[in-house]
Amino acid sequence: MSAPHGGPMSTIPPLLLERLVESLHDGVLVVDSDHRILHANPPARTLLLLPEEPVGLRMEESVADYRVSLLVDGCLSSGTAAERELSDPLDVRHILAQAVPVVDPVTSSAVEVLVILRDETRVRRLETVRRDFVANVSHELRTPVAAIQLLVETLLGGALDERAVAHEFVSRIGLEVAHMGQMVAELIELSTIESGRLSMRMEPTPVTELVAAAERLRPLADERRLQLRYEVDPTTPHVFGDGTRLGQVVRNLVHNAIKFTQPGGSITVSARRAEDDGDMVELTVTDTGCGIAADDLRRVFERFYKADRSRRREGEGSGLGLAIARHTVEAHGGRIAVESTPGRGASFVVLLPAFRGAGTMTTGRRRG
Repeated sequence: MSAPHGGPMSTIPPLLLERLVESLHDGVLVVDSDHRILHANPPARTLLLLPEEPVGLRMEESVADYRVSLLVDGCLSSGTAAERELSDPLDVRHILAQAVPVVDPVTSSAVEVLVILRDETRVRRLETVRRDFVANVSHELRTPVAAIQLLVETLLGGALDERAVAHEFVSRIGLEVAHMGQMVAELIELSTIESGRLSMRMEPTPVTELVAAAERLRPLADERRLQLRYEVDPTTPHVFGDGTRLGQVVRNLVHNAIKFTQPGGSITVSARRAEDDGDMVELTVTDTGCGIAADDLRRVFERFYKADRSRRREGEGSGLGLAIARHTVEAHGGRIAVESTPGRGASFVVLLPAFRGAGTMTTGRRRG
């Protein structure tokens, strides 16, 4: 790779310059006035799908994206820098291409073009996530805030003088505030997990302890006239993980099952050693509810995603519980999946690393 004519990089030894360019994360492509490739570092070859040895090839026969040739053409003819965004038709990859002319000091014409290629796919994806996150939070807060505002206006409009009505309205305000508080707490928890700052106490934990975590929801299940059952294989090994956080995962899954199971139905929490992988423990929460549509299955673990909103009871859930469950399980080196047939219920399956101790432990949790 030759240094630009008369530029500040011309004082850098060619070998050092080449090593510098080769080590860059951005793609670097150098093309002469005949569109022949003079140099392409590894990122450029990857981003432009170039052959392994592209030097000497014309751009028209080696670069699939014609927009790069147009960018180089414009830079050569105008003698000025230019840039162009290269996005694929499916909007999966975003590349920013910047072309800078290398001008001959004698003729003052562009003799080469230096093209810098920056893969902005991850940045764009993060921008989309942030934008969707703000939109979702705004949407989720809009309903309780509007409800609180209406209730307060009604109270100030004279309902305060009627003790029974005022008590009912204040109670409803309390419920809306609690819902917002729950969502904020879950957002903070999810942010902590996603940022890798989650503090976990890893220790051998009996599966019976995790399954029993669902017992706190029995009053709610009884209120909905649902059967809450447990099936634990006594030979199941302990799980190696944070019992408190994994217990919350079980409660999230059971609470989700309660929301979407009709009165008279049942919810079963089971545990056993995974059949396909003896080093994993399989926890399953199965319900006899309305099930999940095929189009929703791949998205149920996304934050704020609520499959078939028409089935969701008003005022229940923030749409974050399953996202928290997924991230918590993955933070333990496990996996979570869901199987469902509309009208026949759903089954959430959690795979967690088994404790590799001597045999199956039957005592309580070991404290570190």
